[in-house]
Amino acid sequence: MAEIVLGIGSSHSPMLSTPHEDFAGHVDRDRARVPGFADLTREKAAWIGAELRPDVTQARHDATQAAIARLGATLAEAAVDTLVVIGDDQAEWFSPDGQPALCIYWGDTVDNLPPPVEKMAPSLRRAYWGFYGDGVNRTFPVDAALGRHLVQSLTRDHEFDVAHVRVQPRHSPFGHAWNFVHQRLMGARIRPIVPVLLNTYYPPNQPTPRRCYQLGRAIRQAVAAWPERRRVGVVASGGLSHFVVDEALDRHVLEILAKKDADAVAALPLPSLDSGSSEIRNWIAAAGAVEHLHMQLVDYVPCYRSEAGTGVGMAFAVWQ
Repeated sequence: MAEIVLGIGSSHSPMLSTPHEDFAGHVDRDRARVPGFADLTREKAAWIGAELRPDVTQARHDATQAAIARLGATLAEAAVDTLVVIGDDQAEWFSPDGQPALCIYWGDTVDNLPPPVEKMAPSLRRAYWGFYGDGVNRTFPVDAALGRHLVQSLTRDHEFDVAHVRVQPRHSPFGHAWNFVHQRLMGARIRPIVPVLLNTYYPPNQPTPRRCYQLGRAIRQAVAAWPERRRVGVVASGGLSHFVVDEALDRHVLEILAKKDADAVAALPLPSLDSGSSEIRNWIAAAGAVEHLHMQLVDYVPCYRSEAGTGVGMAFAVWQ
């Protein structure tokens, strides 16, 4: 029978693939898109300067690169046959006007379909490689059999309403949540994946934290019921807090996931899971799927990048 033998949680922010000297470009984007940027700057004026010293931000960037390398090495050593990758589509295949709460792709392959780099926002161009490599389209294997089994089992046996996609949409790149796993965690050691698309960002049908944890548990049970001898890994792609770093929230989430405290997960306040911080839902679902394993926090790195405290709470974890 199939068995989940590994869990990985990883932030996937463009900051992780941006040279340290180019972080200022992300700050420019923050000023344009983060509500109340000026008010946040005034609130944090007394302490934020120490977080933005170049030696501090460089050390934190170096720490994130070391954490990614460790996750990649752990993934290679685990020798899994398949990875179930839980991420969130952000207007790549779907749009805010038509967004399933839960969708599974089970085509035989998936193309990353890199966009022309000149169409990317200027601040994102230096991070392009972390999602799209050298910009040449690549075809990646999908474990279609497991994907179909998950769709059927989650619907029939666990009463989840699962949308499914069998033929890849071609109007936009494959989602960055999954491309990051291919480019930064797998590298040359490609394994088939099953993309699980969880709506974290877009109201009104975002699953609650309780439902996300239940989904993870159901994925574990469905994998265990699959009559194939496979070593399966589960990856949470994204998070934690952004676009304003919330260290208290991040540390609380990591603590309750490590303790397997489903009640505390269910009690997470929904307003704390808005905007980019909504990707914490991906971690919650993955944690439910690997509840039988032990969580080890590889690193938590609060990567501040502006005087308003914008940035990303970068987190990296392994369950074995």
